[in-house]
Amino acid sequence: MEALQKFTKKGNQYVMKRQYGFGLIVVFGMAAFTFAGIWMKNSAMIWIFGILTVLCLISLFINHVIIDMNQRVILIKNALIIAPVQIPLSDFVNFEVVRIKQYFVTINVSLNLYYLKKGKEQCTGIAQGFTTRAIQNLLNEIQEIIKEDENSGKI
Repeated sequence: MEALQKFTKKGNQYVMKRQYGFGLIVVFGMAAFTFAGIWMKNSAMIWIFGILTVLCLISLFINHVIIDMNQRVILIKNALIIAPVQIPLSDFVNFEVVRIKQYFVTINVSLNLYYLKKGKEQCTGIAQGFTTRAIQNLLNEIQEIIKEDENSGKI
């Protein structure tokens, strides 16, 4: 396996490196609306977007994805108040790369993971970005990590 670019290996766990690009743009956008509220002297706008800015910034540092090959699970923490999702590799269905374009410009690309929970198909997001290539590289690394363990010769 090639050197990992999107993950760091800690024993038999692979921890995805934080992706600040997309999240910081959202935080800066919210902060801009907060400053616009200050400039317009609109206290409702200041409070609403100020609180959203802080919550988005906290959420940016809470998100994580861990692939634990000892327990054969993927642990995903996506949001501030939603509990982490622990997905056994045996329940894994597939990945999906979703690209949203507007006026021929890609504005968002996300990587979703589909899995079975109590017989029903569920979906959770793994990462977001602006380019399909970056998300595809992330997906390729995840698949390499999972395939390497399947071919390791463990019984």
